[in-house]
Formats: sequence, C-alpha cells, structure tokens
Amino acid sequence: MNEDEEERYVTGGYGTANWPATNDHGDGHANGGQKPIGVALIGCGNIARPHMAGWRRLVDAGQARIVAVCDNDPARAQEFAATYGAERATADFEEAVRRPDVEGIDVCLPHHLHLPAILAAARAGKHVLCEKPLVNSLDEAEQAIRACREAGVVLMTADRDRFEPHARAVKRILDLRLLGDVNLVLERHMLHKNVLVQAASHNMGWKLGKSTSGGGALHRDGCYYIDTLLFWAGEVAHITGAEFDRFLWNTEEIETTSHVLFRFKSGAIGVFEMVWCLQGPHIREITINGSEGYLTLKGAIGDDAVITVHSNKLERRVLGDERVVRAFEECFFQRPDLAHPDRVGEALTLRVPYAAGFHAQEIEFLGAIREGREAESDGFDGARALEVVHGAYQSARERRAIDLPLKDWAALARIGGRGTRRVAVAAG
Repeated sequence: MNEDEEERYVTGGYGTANWPATNDHGDGHANGGQKPIGVALIGCGNIARPHMAGWRRLVDAGQARIVAVCDNDPARAQEFAATYGAERATADFEEAVRRPDVEGIDVCLPHHLHLPAILAAARAGKHVLCEKPLVNSLDEAEQAIRACREAGVVLMTADRDRFEPHARAVKRILDLRLLGDVNLVLERHMLHKNVLVQAASHNMGWKLGKSTSGGGALHRDGCYYIDTLLFWAGEVAHITGAEFDRFLWNTEEIETTSHVLFRFKSGAIGVFEMVWCLQGPHIREITINGSEGYLTLKGAIGDDAVITVHSNKLERRVLGDERVVRAFEECFFQRPDLAHPDRVGEALTLRVPYAAGFHAQEIEFLGAIREGREAESDGFDGARALEVVHGAYQSARERRAIDLPLKDWAALARIGGRGTRRVAVAAG
C-alpha cells in the first residue's frame, strides 16, 4: 500500500464502513464480556494510520484499548494520540513496552528497527504484531522467532493481503478443489512508485538504503504478495532463477523491478513479478492453473477484484445449489449484494469488494492472545516469505538455482511456542 492508498483507507475512500460485525476471524463488535486487551503502537509514520484505524474499531467494540502510542518525534506521537484516542503519547519506547497494562505491541517502525523492538517486547513478555517485512534478514528472523517462542508470546507478521476478501475467496476455491491439483501460479504485480520522491517528501530516506530497508521492490512490497502465494499454494522447494534491475528511478542500492521463477513443494511452478517502474495505472494479475481448471484475478490493489473460475467441476446447475452459493459467500468478510457469483458462459465470476485487511489481522492478533495459540501469519510465515525474497537475491547474484529452506525452521518450531497454529480456512 502506498501513501495515497493509506490516506484513502483512513478517510473511508474504500468503504470501510461496509465491514460486518463478524468475519472468519471472530467477533469484531462484541467482546463477550472479556476484558479489552491493552495495545501500544510503536512508530507513528504513514503505515501506522491504517493500523490505528483498525484498532480504533476494536476499541469501539470493546475488544482493545490503545494504551499508548510511541514515536521519537513527541509532537507526532501527541497528534496520533489525539486523532485516535490513545490514552498516552510517549517518545520513550521502553516505557511504552514495559507498561503493565500493555499486553501487545504493534510495530510500525522502519525495517531495520523491527528486530530490536521485537526482542525488547519478548523480554518484557509482550505479544508482537509487526509490519512486513518481519525483519531485514533470515538471521534476524531466526532471532525474532526464537526470542518470542522462548518467551511464550505471539509473534505475528502483518501480512494483511492474505486477510483481504479476494485472498480468502481464492483460498476457498482452491480448498474446494474446483481447480484440482494446482500446477502453475503466475502473479504480475506492477506499480508506479517513485521511491526517490517518496523518500524525500515523507522523511523516508531509510527506504533507499540496503542496510535499513533490507531491499527494494521484492523485499519491501513483494513479501506481502509472496506470503499470499504461500498461503494459497504451500511452501517453495527452490528458486530456479531471478532477475533484478533499477529501471527508471535508478536507485543505487535497491531494485525497482524483480522477476522470480520458482517451484513449490507440491510440484507447481511459480512465476512472480514485482515492479515499481510501471508507467501507468497499477496492475495486479494472477492466474492459477490446475488439473481441473484455472482462475484469474484482476484488481485488488486498493480496489475491487474480479475472480473468474473455469472448472470442469462446475455444472450448469451449480448456482441453483444454495450450499454452493453460501460456500463462496462465506469466504468474504461481508456479504454485500453485489458479491454474489454469476455464471458467464462456462465461467464462474466473483465480484469481490475491496476491504483492507488491517482490521482483520488485528482481530486475529487479539484472538491468538486470548486463545493461547499461534496466530495465522505468524513469525514463520513472515520468515518463509522473506526466505523466498532472499533466495531470489542469492539466485540472481550467483546465477544458479537455490534450494529452500535456507534455515532449519522445523528445529526452531520445536522450541517453546504457544501450542497449536490456526488453520486459516476450512476446506469444506
């Protein structure tokens, strides 16, 4: 999400009032007599605004308290507190994290500051929701996951794309096996993003440095959508090859275009393109092909999406079956009148209204805290998306295929933790 999209979300330009009282992450509007969970937001930059809009709704629902907001600019922290109704504004990170009435922290800091914040929260026994990318390297990911598992606290990566209605719809289609066995996943994600102007005009120069940002288009934005691909199709076995360049903006340390070829452990082939140098409106196009059909998705970059399904399993009477209609409707967070599936020729078309995933991921974070479990989109999910990114960097640098995993995540998973992991979407 770029700065314009963040502003549209915050001001209601995306119709956030259409979110329902309930969704598949729990009840967002009734606390069932439970005590609100105290949250501190760390970092009051642009990305914090949509986070805070989601928290504000949970405060209104009695689910959460915004105990504190923290920023190294005291004036900005005060402005956030006043705008979003936080109980306290501070420039003292340690004070915010160690408050006894804070149970969870929401990290919205520059990328290179994620790990120190996560480690400090784990030491204080606080649960963590951290903006993507989780951290800047796989070594840092290992440190973050280990610290939170040893402390027995939630570590959740804020990969909001997988919580948005279009992603849940695709997941439901795949779990219903309307496409059979998936064999090909293609995603083209192309933006016009002048990162030089963005860095200069928003005091975000840190985004142009490799040591502070971690990387360019693939690391900063691609990790969102790679996480969604893994959510849909499972883990990656190896990166076959990758190409990067600094087209158009000519940034010195980070890429503005990336193209990656890989293979999933299932055997399916994946192709992913993350580009910032598009000269025109944003494009997101996805094709998933299987043994029984294929789907296409267009849109869903801060906009409505259209999903078209061609399947040998779709009979002409399918839409006369209310169970089928409900199965598709239930993959949405809301049930707007225009979201009903339509049959067009031999295709099933789903028109999916946009709804930003910030609120949904925050509901999931609170649910994991209350239920003593790991969150969906946990630290391992954040690490595995990052692993694809850094495997692609290595593949391009060394001009060879790179086998995954690059870290022993299975061994790390045996350390501490909070028991079961949420099953994201039921198959039936």
